[in-house]
Amino acid sequence: MSKPDLPRANDLPGWMTTLKERYLNTETGQFIVHGNVHDLVFCDCQSWTMSDFLSTFFTPSGKLVVHYDPGHGVWFDSLDCALRAAKIWVDADFIDEKSIAPAGFERTSAVAIQKRLSREIGLERSPEIVLEALEVLLAADSDSVAVIIHYAELVAPDGPVSGLSFPDRTAAARLHRWSLSEQIVSKDNIVVLMTNALPDLAKRLARNPRVASLHIPHPDLESRHAFLKHIAPALEPSQLETYARVTAGLQLRQIQDVLGPRQNSRRGQSDQISLTLADIRARKKEILEQECFGLIEVLEPKYGFESVGGNDGIKAALNRVASHVKAGRRNQVPMGVLCVGPMGTGKTFVTKAFAKESGLAAIQLKNFRDKWVGSTEANLETVLNVIKAVGEIIVIIDEGDRSLGGGDSDGGVSSRVMARLKEFMSDTSHRGRIVFFMMTNRPDKLDTDMKRPGRFDLKIPFFPPQTPQERSQLLAAVATRYDIELPANQTRVLEILEPLDGYAAADLEAILLMAFDEQQHAAKTAGKRKLTLKHLGAAARNFMPTRETSMIEYMKLLAIYEASNRTLLPERYREIDVETLHAKLREMRMALAQERLGA
Repeated sequence: MSKPDLPRANDLPGWMTTLKERYLNTETGQFIVHGNVHDLVFCDCQSWTMSDFLSTFFTPSGKLVVHYDPGHGVWFDSLDCALRAAKIWVDADFIDEKSIAPAGFERTSAVAIQKRLSREIGLERSPEIVLEALEVLLAADSDSVAVIIHYAELVAPDGPVSGLSFPDRTAAARLHRWSLSEQIVSKDNIVVLMTNALPDLAKRLARNPRVASLHIPHPDLESRHAFLKHIAPALEPSQLETYARVTAGLQLRQIQDVLGPRQNSRRGQSDQISLTLADIRARKKEILEQECFGLIEVLEPKYGFESVGGNDGIKAALNRVASHVKAGRRNQVPMGVLCVGPMGTGKTFVTKAFAKESGLAAIQLKNFRDKWVGSTEANLETVLNVIKAVGEIIVIIDEGDRSLGGGDSDGGVSSRVMARLKEFMSDTSHRGRIVFFMMTNRPDKLDTDMKRPGRFDLKIPFFPPQTPQERSQLLAAVATRYDIELPANQTRVLEILEPLDGYAAADLEAILLMAFDEQQHAAKTAGKRKLTLKHLGAAARNFMPTRETSMIEYMKLLAIYEASNRTLLPERYREIDVETLHAKLREMRMALAQERLGA
């Protein structure tokens, strides 16, 4: 059986094609490969571990291939490479010949030398010692070497110099020096640093112009399709298409874990029919949330716009966006939607309903800030990689002013995080595939540049229902969700709702549930689902809404200020001119400041 010639493979991954071209056509000899580095590689109709793939790729060039993992030590994937390295280390007096070849290289078997070498240096994990050993190989005149360092962020971690140990600092300095050394570069050597998250690696390396950074993305649709066909050849073409689509965002290794075992029964027959799409989605949700360290929540919206009461203008605007998504009119889909308005006005619920209407996947970002310098950036990068891999997705950022409105009192981490997020959000290649929805009641705390068109093309203002009829529509929608039947006398219901001007959606929901609970308690039974006018009226009178009326009013003015289209505003606010709005905002800021002083 002929050995694979991966450098000439027709299906060589894009990142490796780039590495090959950069290595052959430029003076670059050191590469940082980051992203999906712990996944399988499907190439030349075979599935490879990353270390096996790299070893097999470099073997045809005759390079001495050596791997280093600070948790595993040093290893060679071939006996030939181990013997060549042993001779170099002995010639350089780095290792005593008798310790690995007691009878000399000529009289000691190759296997015995390999075993002794493994004991002598293979078990060494200290970067300080291993990097010195690797430098001896790189400096030798006899061989060109391919050094592959796994978990490079553990060898040369990022962080303030004062917070790093001396070995950490010297490891970064040594790796940096390798990229500048003509002796090493001119010998056709190559050094590959593998890391899951680029921000975790020392910036001395990550920002070095002599080092090329290559990103390994999650597998795309074509890659998933080819891999599924390989591990599950019995699947029908229609099943392949479906499975390739629903596994978006997963690594090949994870796809194999989810689907592989189900494709081979003890009788050798395929049982893939028993694997339902619900099974895959449930496992995918679990995997993605774990991969992102709990930084995201994969959402499966239960309700669509039929469960949204009132808000007709907002639903119409978002239905238009949903129609563009379904029809594939990507250029007409906004890059992002900013939902602004007081708390409890339905921003999050409407956004999740849009996700169901549009058919897009949905995830919600949790607070990815971390007290350790650099961790926040690495967290964000992990999340963005998953978002890009899933594609066709809504990304929900709730309470955006809290998640992204921090200052620079954290050593500049917030500024770097914001810059990276802005860069990702304004990438036009994502239009129609990745739509950001951000909810906030204090848009004034967000960076102005974050809110501009090109990141948030559509800004939707949310207000409490403006009329008794709108409040009735909202109440009916909430009642349907809770399987509660409202009183049939609509006139009396409107009379109860008439005094509730300014009550938000959350307030009306609370009133409904209070009324139902009181009715159930009085009746001593949970069977009756029809609400009485008596209990609805009592709950409306007894409910006490928020007393922060000045702040609520200020939030309404901010929603008007941020709205991207006057037609989305309630009629009472549509004709307000900019000068009047600015004056009202100034007045409210002064009033709030006075209240704080009085408190």
